[in-house]
Amino acid sequence: MSHTQDGSELLTGPGAGGLLRSAVGNSGGVLHSWQLDHVDHRPGRSTKALYRTQVSWPELDGPQAPAREELFGASAHIGEREKNLYVAEQTLVMTDGDINVRVWRYPHDPWLPMLPQVCYPDIVGRTLHDLGVSLGPDPSEPIAIDVVSYRPGRRAVLRASQGDAAVYLKVMQPHRSGEIVERHQRLLSAGVPVPEVIAHHQGLVVLAELPGRPLARAVIDEGVDSCRAEDLVALLDRLPASMYGLSLRPPWTDSVEFYAGIVASAVPALGPRLDALVREIREGLAAIEQRIDMRPHDVVHGDFYEAQVFVQDGRVVGLLDIDTVGPGRRADDLACLLAHLSVLADYGNAGRIDRGMQQRVEDAIRTWHETFQERVDPVELALRSAGVVLSLATGPHRQQEAAWEAATEAIVRVAEEWVSAARHAERQRIDRAAAAQSATPAPVPQPGPAAGAQHAAQPPPTQGPTGVRQVPAPGLHVPSGPGIAPPSGSSAVQQSAPPQRSAPSQSAPHQSAQHPSAQHVSAPHPSAPQHSAPQQSAPAQQSAPPQQSAAPQHVAPPQQHGAPDRSAPPQQFAAPVQQSAPTQPVPPQAAPQQSAPPQAPSQPSAPPTDRPSEPVDQHPEDDSPTQERRISSIPPR
Repeated sequence: MSHTQDGSELLTGPGAGGLLRSAVGNSGGVLHSWQLDHVDHRPGRSTKALYRTQVSWPELDGPQAPAREELFGASAHIGEREKNLYVAEQTLVMTDGDINVRVWRYPHDPWLPMLPQVCYPDIVGRTLHDLGVSLGPDPSEPIAIDVVSYRPGRRAVLRASQGDAAVYLKVMQPHRSGEIVERHQRLLSAGVPVPEVIAHHQGLVVLAELPGRPLARAVIDEGVDSCRAEDLVALLDRLPASMYGLSLRPPWTDSVEFYAGIVASAVPALGPRLDALVREIREGLAAIEQRIDMRPHDVVHGDFYEAQVFVQDGRVVGLLDIDTVGPGRRADDLACLLAHLSVLADYGNAGRIDRGMQQRVEDAIRTWHETFQERVDPVELALRSAGVVLSLATGPHRQQEAAWEAATEAIVRVAEEWVSAARHAERQRIDRAAAAQSATPAPVPQPGPAAGAQHAAQPPPTQGPTGVRQVPAPGLHVPSGPGIAPPSGSSAVQQSAPPQRSAPSQSAPHQSAQHPSAQHVSAPHPSAPQHSAPQQSAPAQQSAPPQQSAAPQHVAPPQQHGAPDRSAPPQQFAAPVQQSAPTQPVPPQAAPQQSAPPQAPSQPSAPPTDRPSEPVDQHPEDDSPTQERRISSIPPR
């Protein structure tokens, strides 16, 4: 097997066909065709891939039976060893002495042992019954399974419905589920509108379906009318201070080198631009740290974007995926939302969403950004947004989109626009400071020994709710790359002076663009960037923290349809492989007293590992939900 040091060349190149053919043939099947569907690449460490295949099983279906569509997963580890492997019996391991490749047939993911128990209609009913969960009033009515998303080795989300009743099934590695359940319970007790946990068992969490719809869908349909920016900030402010003691989730900008490395590995021609982005983000944040307190003073969501927020009748009514709640900075959450929205809006420039959708998303970005920059430092907000956008640039290759190289370049361009907006915000800050000093009258000399002394008056710093000096930032619109299609929503960002958009020139799949406005800087086209001079508004006064609205109602996640193949050809791909024992969930630490901002550690604390003897992982996996492959159809039974 020819390979790179992380297995990416093997699993994404022609050699993957040989691996799949061996795995299928070992179980009595015949591989007719295959196509790479999804790839998780950690340069120099490991690679996981998902394939759509056409396979026939002569012994099971007969020699004349048509081929079936099957999903197969594969994992290659070189730079790091496999962790948290729970069920290895139904996998085939192949090796050439240097690299080990593990192959499995969906749903027998060796890291997600509960997945086979919930993805088949005739099995999920028994699983839910054993957990004490009932769906519709008529138990005899069939249960429908819709696969919302699946990320090999990481997680899966499915919707089980019976009549009008439904629940969501979140499948994860077993050692994580206990902590996730405990977080839901703590947030519900604090009045945060997260889904109720109905039951859980060894990596399976059953969540109630809640009213409302994702902001990702609402913002495309309604734009700024989908909800108020103040309500978005108020939702984050409701996260209880007691959760400050949980593990610190480093911001996306802490890993810009990691994401830039993934993108550069996929598209080497972008290397110089990625290096410049990383340098400017790093230097910009270092400069901010010289003038404001950059410690994590807030409790944050950790992955706050439009697919995680649910709205109804213009109100925020729900919040999903609270796995990463913990100490951080409010600018990180707000930047995450702006970054995702900017990627969504940029889809309009490629014709992936229509102009009306693009305009509505851009209007929302512009309006919400004006409120966000009153709450946090505008320069930090723009730089953090650039970092999040850079993390999203791994998506087109990961999801194997059509024309993924062009889509990747478009997202990098969006990140560059956020950096440009940060420079503009910094210039405004400096100009305002200089104007304030020149406008300050000289003090009248006083009689006495110090009569000749002149003392320039120093304007007091304006402090925001998190101890950040408030500096209004210019508007900015950052186009983004692949994300959520109109059916499920997506993300796009703007700032006080977002770039104007040219009419879409190419017809590509989904997503919308922003409507040009006098305050926006036009989003440059890759071939001919153009920016209109942003208008500068008078310095905005610090607004008081937004009042919190009544406890939002719970809402339901989006749904997608498709049922996995239930037939049971190959149960064994290879002889059983010894698996590592599941580890116990790591309990959260006790929350510190909040009378004064806690002292931040010099280095962000890494999440607990299952093997304390191993070195701390300084290269987190790409967890962005928008990177997940949404399975719109899984082979029918």
